[in-house]
Amino acid sequence: MSGGAIGALMFGAMLLLMGVRVPIAAAMFVPGALGYWAMSSDPAWLNLLNLLKGSAVARLTVYDLSVIPLFLLMGQFATQGGLS
Repeated sequence: MSGGAIGALMFGAMLLLMGVRVPIAAAMFVPGALGYWAMSSDPAWLNLLNLLKGSAVARLTVYDLSVIPLFLLMGQFATQGGLS
């Protein structure tokens, strides 16, 4: 099965899961994990777990996105302190 066919099948599975009111996170994760497993080599589950571990750390350590909540917190401190 080609990559495009697997992608189309998993996209349909995602839409089907969303249609039966499965939470969106699970409806996106399950077909994504199954598609990754179908398209990768033999130790696919180990590769999937390593990918998830690395991507979680990469998402949480982005400096540009960590500044936004701190900027909002600074605005709240300024408002509560009567500076604005």
